[in-house]
Amino acid sequence: MLLNIINERPCEPSRELDRWVCNASTAERLFAQRAASNEQIEAAIATACQVHDSGVWSRRSALERADILDAAADALAAQAGKIAEADALCTGAILKFTSVVASICPMAFRSAAALLRQGEVAAPLDGPYGELLMERLPLGPAAIIAPWNAPSGIACHKLASALAAGCPVIVKPSEWAPLSAQYIVQALQGVGFPDGLLQLLHGDASVGAALVADSRIEAVSFTGGLAGGRAVAAACARDIKPAQLELGGNNALVVLADADVDASCDAIVQGLVTLNGQWCRALGRLLVHESLMTAVVKGVMARLGDLKIGSALDADSEMGPLVHTVHLAHIEQTLAHYRELGGDVLQSSTLPRSTGYYFAPALVVGLDPSQTRDETFGPVATVHSFSSDDEAVALANGTPFGLAGYVFGEEQHCWDVAKRMRTGIVKINAVTMMNLNPLAPRPAWGLSGLGDEGVRESFEFFRGSRVIGVGARP
Repeated sequence: MLLNIINERPCEPSRELDRWVCNASTAERLFAQRAASNEQIEAAIATACQVHDSGVWSRRSALERADILDAAADALAAQAGKIAEADALCTGAILKFTSVVASICPMAFRSAAALLRQGEVAAPLDGPYGELLMERLPLGPAAIIAPWNAPSGIACHKLASALAAGCPVIVKPSEWAPLSAQYIVQALQGVGFPDGLLQLLHGDASVGAALVADSRIEAVSFTGGLAGGRAVAAACARDIKPAQLELGGNNALVVLADADVDASCDAIVQGLVTLNGQWCRALGRLLVHESLMTAVVKGVMARLGDLKIGSALDADSEMGPLVHTVHLAHIEQTLAHYRELGGDVLQSSTLPRSTGYYFAPALVVGLDPSQTRDETFGPVATVHSFSSDDEAVALANGTPFGLAGYVFGEEQHCWDVAKRMRTGIVKINAVTMMNLNPLAPRPAWGLSGLGDEGVRESFEFFRGSRVIGVGARP
């Protein structure tokens, strides 16, 4: 049963949404979607304000907060298996990947605790009559809106950052994958956080909109699609409220003329099937030097032909189903649109005989790059050839997004191309779900988002500066 957690008290969300969360691998109904009522939303916001005004958390020392964050990490580590299984069940991502995502949960809290223990490092400044007091303070009640893909890891990164900064937090998970957030918040009860510091509200976009639009919410961190991000940005703009937005990306993978074909094909498949292609840094556009085009497409299709697609909970599965029937229909409609434009859709994987939301990864060839600027958010990549590095860079930068990029080839050659790509992260000769370094920022350019994410970057997002000093003496 889905339960809100408001001021430490569990309560059933009051509104029925007339939709169901289903087991993505079987299409069997798991539970009905429900949403918090306006009264429940008001109670959560009022509680967050009371906690913030009391200073019961923000006035604790950094070391005290760090100790509790470490205790939270221990509690989450003990629940990692349960969290991973919930994500696999709801999203269709295979347990191998959701287990990696669930491992991020305690890591996020330990990283935030370590940051607190480092202490402030700002150099002092002198005013006209003595040293200035420069402080970084929690902004106040924060709303965290998490997506349905990789829901546990994303939620915990945001939670750990906001709590470390000293903010009370209300988290609203996706209505399509709410279970892991409930397990996370329940696991964190009793580790030492003050009552009401961390609250959970279930529901659809209307619940998120109510939180974001309330002037008592002082900061919003959102991960999701472009349309949702624009709505959050517009709502926050009314109050001139800080918004951290991590949105989509139509990410390019560039295969240079001197690339290793086998290694490139392995990575392309990895970019298509990780989290079933349902992640913001997944492969969206495959850019291949004309001399390697035939070999690369042939190699990828051969590998996809051997791919084992099956239940997300099956240890032998290399790829699971898509998240729900609406998203499956969206991906299929996208391919139908590409066919209408003259594209050739290549698929070679065998689907299981199951009622789940299964889809065979696809390459789409024969389209003009101007026809493939939008994100698909699934295991689909459009394929385009190039004849020079300049053309490759122009193609890679040919969308309004800028989240991630990948370059394959001789290493120095890759560096030369990567440094010309307008995107937040570029990985050379690898496609991986994890960041290049846990402490490296995760930037977003263009329509891919607003504000960097990262251990320190997200921590600082939830804080504001205050400077106090003597300006004159009587």
